[in-house]
Amino acid sequence: MIRIFFLFCLFISSLTQVSMADEQADLAKLQEEIKKLQSWLKETESEHDKLSEALRKSDENIGKIAKKIDNTRSQLNTERARLKKLKAEQSQLRFLKSEQKQQLAKQLTGAQKLGNQGSIKVLLNQDDPQQISRMLKYYEYFNKARMESIQTLIVNLKRLNNIENEILAQQNQLIKTENSLLKKNKQLNNEKKQHKKLLASLELQRQQKSNDLSQKQKDQKRLQQLITEVATLFDNSVRKDDARPIRSLKGKLPRPAKGSIVKAFGNKNAQARSKWQGWLMKGYEGSAITAIHHGRIVFSDWLRGFGLLLIVDHGDGYLSLYARNQSLLKSVGDWVYQGENIATLGSSGGFKEPRLYFEIRHNGKPQDPAAWLKR
Repeated sequence: MIRIFFLFCLFISSLTQVSMADEQADLAKLQEEIKKLQSWLKETESEHDKLSEALRKSDENIGKIAKKIDNTRSQLNTERARLKKLKAEQSQLRFLKSEQKQQLAKQLTGAQKLGNQGSIKVLLNQDDPQQISRMLKYYEYFNKARMESIQTLIVNLKRLNNIENEILAQQNQLIKTENSLLKKNKQLNNEKKQHKKLLASLELQRQQKSNDLSQKQKDQKRLQQLITEVATLFDNSVRKDDARPIRSLKGKLPRPAKGSIVKAFGNKNAQARSKWQGWLMKGYEGSAITAIHHGRIVFSDWLRGFGLLLIVDHGDGYLSLYARNQSLLKSVGDWVYQGENIATLGSSGGFKEPRLYFEIRHNGKPQDPAAWLKR
C-alpha cells in the first residue's frame, strides 16, 4: 500500500510538470506485479494437480495393500486351522500305532515263551485235522494283518509329518509376506501424509497469493480511478495561486497540529522495516488539524495503511499529507488557506492511539518537515 500511496503522491505532485506517459509507466509497474502473481498461480496449478494425483495413487495403493494383508491373514487362519486338524489326526494315529505295537509285543513275548513248540502245541490240542489246518492259517493271517496294520500306521504318520512340515513352511512364508505388506503399508501412509502436508502448504500459499492478487487488482482499480478523477478536476478548474509560493516560505510554515513529535523524519520504522518519511505527532482525539499553506484538496478519503487521509496540493509539485484523522472536514476540489481547519486528529486505519501522520513531498519525494515548519 505504501507503494500505491507513493505512486499516487507522485502523480498528484507532477500534474503540472510531468507528462501523463510517466504516470502510466508507474501504473504499468503495478500491472507487471499483477501479471507475475497471475503467472505464479498458473504455474502452481500444475504442481497442485501433480500432488493431488500423487495423493490419489497413494490412496489406491494403500487400498490394494490392505486387501492383500486381509487375504494373507485369511490364508494364515486357514493354514492354522488345517494344522490343528492335522495334529489331532497325528495324535490319533500315534495312539493306534502304540496300541498295535503293544499287541504285537505281547504276541512276540508269548511266542518266545512257547518257543518253536507253539505251533506244535496248537496241532496237538486239536483232534480234527481240518480244524488244525484252519487254526494254523488263522494264526498266520492274524500275525500278518497286525504287521500290515502297523506298517500302514507308520506310512500314514510319515505322510502326516511331511504335510505338517509343508504347512509350517507355508505359515512362515505367509507371516513373512504379512510383515512385508505391513511395512509397505506404513511406508505408503507416510508418503500419503507427506503429500497431504505439501498439498496443504501449497493451497495456503495459493490462497495468500490469490488474496494478494485481489488486493493489488483493487489497488490498481482505485489508482486508475484517482488518476481519472484528479485529472478531470484539474482540467475543468482554474487554479488560484497564492501570492507567496510555498518554496519561498521554507522554515516559516506553521505546524499542522499542536503536540510533540513522536517519530521524526528518517527515524527507523520497525513495523514497516523502513524509515519514517514524515512526522508522527502526538495529540488529543478530536483536536484541530490545519493546512500549512494555501492549496487545493486533491484527496479526501480512507486509504489502507493511512486511515482517513487528506492531501493538499500547494502548486509547483509540493504536497502536504495528513493521515490517521478522526474526520475529514474538506472534500476533493475545495480550496484551503494557511491555518484553516481541514481535519480532526484521530487513530483511523486500525491504529491504537491518536496520532497525526504528516508529510511534505516535492514531485513525489518526501521532504523533512523540520526544514519547512517553524520550530
